[in-house]
Amino acid sequence: MFRSLPRGRWQVFCPGSIETHMNNNHGKILLTSLLMMIAGYAQADHQEALELQEIEISAPLNRHAEQTPAVLESYDATQIKDSINATTSAQTFKYLPSLQVRERYIGDRNSIIASRTAGTLSSAQTLLYADGILLSNLLGNSFAFPPRWGLVSPDEIARVDVMYGPYSALYAGNSMGGVLNLTTRMPSKFETHASVQTFQQDFKLYGTDEYLRGSHLSAYAGNRIGDVSFWIGADRLENDGQPMDFVVRDTNAGSAAAGGIAVSGASRDRGDKGQSRLVFGAISKDQTVQDNAKLKLAYDITQDVRLAYTLGIWQLDSKSDVETYLCDAAGNPVYNSRVRFDDSRFNISGFSPGESEALHVMQALEVRSDGGGLFDWQASISEYDYNRDKNSASTAFTTTDVAEAGNPYLNKTGRIVDMAGTGWRTFDLRGSWRPQNHAIDIGYHIDQYELRSQTYATADWQQAQKGALTAASRGQTRTQALYVQDKWQFDPQWALTLGGRLEHWQAFDGQNRATINSTLQTSDYQDKSAIRFSPKFGLAFEPSPQWGFSLALGQAYRFPTVSELYQSITSGNNLIQNNPQLKPEKVHSGELTAERRFANGLLRATLFQEDKHDALISQTISTGVGCIGLNCTFVQNVDKIRTQGIELAGQWQDVWIHGLDFMGSLTLTRARVLENTAAPEIEGNRPVRIPSSMAKAVFTYHQGGAWTHSLGMRYSGRQYNNIDNTDVNEDTYIAASKFFFVDWRSTYRFADRWTAALGIDNLNDYRAYVRHPYPQRTAYLQLKFDY
Repeated sequence: MFRSLPRGRWQVFCPGSIETHMNNNHGKILLTSLLMMIAGYAQADHQEALELQEIEISAPLNRHAEQTPAVLESYDATQIKDSINATTSAQTFKYLPSLQVRERYIGDRNSIIASRTAGTLSSAQTLLYADGILLSNLLGNSFAFPPRWGLVSPDEIARVDVMYGPYSALYAGNSMGGVLNLTTRMPSKFETHASVQTFQQDFKLYGTDEYLRGSHLSAYAGNRIGDVSFWIGADRLENDGQPMDFVVRDTNAGSAAAGGIAVSGASRDRGDKGQSRLVFGAISKDQTVQDNAKLKLAYDITQDVRLAYTLGIWQLDSKSDVETYLCDAAGNPVYNSRVRFDDSRFNISGFSPGESEALHVMQALEVRSDGGGLFDWQASISEYDYNRDKNSASTAFTTTDVAEAGNPYLNKTGRIVDMAGTGWRTFDLRGSWRPQNHAIDIGYHIDQYELRSQTYATADWQQAQKGALTAASRGQTRTQALYVQDKWQFDPQWALTLGGRLEHWQAFDGQNRATINSTLQTSDYQDKSAIRFSPKFGLAFEPSPQWGFSLALGQAYRFPTVSELYQSITSGNNLIQNNPQLKPEKVHSGELTAERRFANGLLRATLFQEDKHDALISQTISTGVGCIGLNCTFVQNVDKIRTQGIELAGQWQDVWIHGLDFMGSLTLTRARVLENTAAPEIEGNRPVRIPSSMAKAVFTYHQGGAWTHSLGMRYSGRQYNNIDNTDVNEDTYIAASKFFFVDWRSTYRFADRWTAALGIDNLNDYRAYVRHPYPQRTAYLQLKFDY
C-alpha cells in the first residue's frame, strides 16, 4: 500500500510488481506510480516561490509487516513534532485510525491500547513493540497491565506503525486487536537533541478545583564511528494528575440509624445508572516522577550482518493522594469513618493514599542479516525484569464515630504489595527466503512470563516497613510457536499470502495465598496446557498504480495470562480476582480493503469483522461480597461476541492551499454479545469499551520554512463499562462517555537548530469519562534543540 509522509518526503509500500533491494532499511525502488507523483507536482499551480525539499524514497522500516495485505498505518517523527503535544510515547498514536490509547493523565502508567475490536480494558489483545522488543505486559489483561510505555521517550521515536488484526503468522494471537511498532532513532552521524517542556491543566470537578502542573525533560546523543553506532539518552517526566476516582455512595444506601459524625461538604450528582448519589471526596491523585535511561549499541560485523544491544531502565517514584470534601462541625477533615449527612448515616471508606516505587530493567540482544538478497536471518533475545516494584497504601477505616481512627494520615496502618522478581523473557529465531516471486518467513518463538506478588501488613504505610505476610500470588506461563508464511507474487498485479502458526501454551507453578478468618491459607492450582493452530490468508490485487484491493483472513488464539489464572491482589482502591478455570479465547477475523491513490494523497475504505469465541471479558464492579468500597475486577468467558464495521481513512497534501496537509478517519462499529450460556440475559448487549463510532482529523499548515500550525480533532462515540449495559447515564464519573477533543499546536524554528512550540490539548475543555475523568484543558510550552 501507498502511504505519504511529511511534506517533501514520500514512502512507498510494496504491493505489486516492485523490485526492491534494501540495505539497513533503505534502498532503491522501481515503481511506476512515482512518475505519477512527480507529474502531479509538476502540474501544481502555486502562486508563490516553491522551496524544493529533499525527496526520500525508502522501504518500510518493518519489512515483515509488509508480508500481509492487512491495513498498515504510520506516523513519523516530523508528523509527531508538527501535530502532537507529545510528552509520552503513548500520545504519538493519537491520530491513527480506529486507535485509542487510554492515557487518563500525562504519565499514566495504566495507558491501555484500544483498537477496532479491543477495548481499553483488554490490555492483552494488542501487542506493542519497540525496535522489535516486546513491551506489552502480557502478565494480565486489565487496566493493571499496560504496555511499558515509559521505556521509550517520544523524542527518540523515528516513526510509529500499526497493523490491524491477527493477519500475520509472525505474531502471537494477542495481535487480534493489532500490532503497534515504535521505531527509534539510530544515528548514521553525530547528532544530539535536548527538549524542555512544561504543561498545566485547569481541572474542576465536584469539590476539586486546582491547577495541575508538570514538566518533561529529555536529552539524547548518538554517533556512528566506523562500524560502531551508539545512542544514549535520558528522559524525566514529572506531573500532578487529576483525581482518578471519587468516594461515592448512592443516597439510598444511607441508614436512618442513630450515630455518625455530622459532616458537610458532599457533592450531589447522578450515577452511571441514573441513581442519585453523593460524592464525598477525590482519591487516586497521582504525583508521579518517572525517569528513563536508554543505551543502544550496534556493530556491523559485515556489510549485511549487524549485532545490536539495547538497555533500558525505567524508575518510578509516585505518591497517590486523597482529598476529602467532608468536614465536621469544627472544620476538621473526615475520611474513612461513620458519618451523618442529610439525616442519613453512611460508612465511608476508600480514602487510601499510597506511595509507589519501581525500578524496571529491559535488555535485548539481536544479531541479524539484512542484505535483501536470497536469504536473511535474525536471532534475538530480550528480558524485562521488575528489579524493584513496591506499592504501599493506607487501610485505615472505622465504623465508629472516632474520626482519628479513619484518618489515613493519623492511623497509618496499611498494606504493601511487592512484585519484585516479576517479568518476562523472549527468544526469536527467523529466516527469510526470497526465491523468485516469493517472500517466505519461517521461525520459532518462545516467551515465558513469571508473576511474583506478595502482600504484607504494615504499621506505617508511609515508612513501608513490611510486617506479616497476608497474601501472595505466583505462577508462570510459557508459549512456544512455530510459524511459516509465504507471500507469492504469482502475477504482476496479484499477490497471495498464506501462513500458519502452531502454538504450545503452558501455565504452571500457580499458587494463591490469602488470609481467611485470620489464617493464611494456600491454594495450589493444577498445571494447564493447550496446543492450537492458527491459519492466515491474504490476497492483494493492484490493477494500476492508482488502485489497490486486498482481502485478509486470520484465526488466532489468545491464551489466559498468568494474572487472570493465578493472581488475586488488592492495590489502593482496586481488587483483582483470579479465575484458574479460564479457557483460551479464539477469534476469526477478516477485512476487505479498497484504496484509491492520487498524486497528492489517498483514500481508503476497509470493511472488518471479528467473531470472538470464549471471549475473556474483564469487568469492574463496586458491589458484591468483598467489594464494598473497592473496585473489584474479575474475568469470565463469554461464548461469542461479534464486532463488525467500516473504516474510512484518507490523507492529502496541499488541501485548498499550498502547505496545508490533512489526515483523517471515520470508524463505524457494531459490536454485540451473540451467545452467553452463563448469563443469557446479556445476549444482544454491547461488549465493554467498544465505541459505536470514532472520528479523527488533523490539519497541518506549513507557513514558510519556520512556522508550522496544527489543529486536530478526536471524537469517540457511546460505549459501555458494564456488559449488562446498565450504565445508561454516560456523562458522569464511573461511566464511559463519548468525547470530542480539539487539540492545537504551533511550532516556530526561530534560529538554526532551535524550535519553540506552544499547544493546547482539549482546547474546547470537553468533560469526558472513561470510568475515570479524562484530562481537561491542558496547555504546553516546549523548547527544543536538534543538532
